[in-house]
Amino acid sequence: MKSVKTAVNHFLTVGLLLTSTAFQPAVPPPDNVATVYIYRNGRYRGAPLNHTIYINGVKVCKLSNKRYIEYKASPGTLDIIAQSGGIEVLKFETALKLPVEAGHTYYVRGKLKTGLVHSSLELSEVAENIAKPDIAKLTVDRCQQDDK
Repeated sequence: MKSVKTAVNHFLTVGLLLTSTAFQPAVPPPDNVATVYIYRNGRYRGAPLNHTIYINGVKVCKLSNKRYIEYKASPGTLDIIAQSGGIEVLKFETALKLPVEAGHTYYVRGKLKTGLVHSSLELSEVAENIAKPDIAKLTVDRCQQDDK
């Protein structure tokens, strides 16, 4: 009888672990790189707008509403730019310089600001205790790569 209770307790524990929705990084960052999570909380207003994320001049992702990306970076300073808009005249950029160290994890939140003519994604570094509950509600972005 005791082994049945132990087996049931083990089954329930495994089931709880598998169904947990708490955000956990997949693997700790390697010692030679930093991990940067860039995310955008969900908002109804401006939801269909994607913002192109560039890191050190390289296009990384078109970040969608309620999504996040994980980026592995070499140590140094990252120039992160969020660009919105389609035609050249209406493109708006916001930027963040983020110094990163190998073996550390960083979190960058994009907060959507909308106006009459444009929207921008204001980037700011946030603490882990703020970012983890936010990211737990989001899904990984598939990062559209076309320029449509």
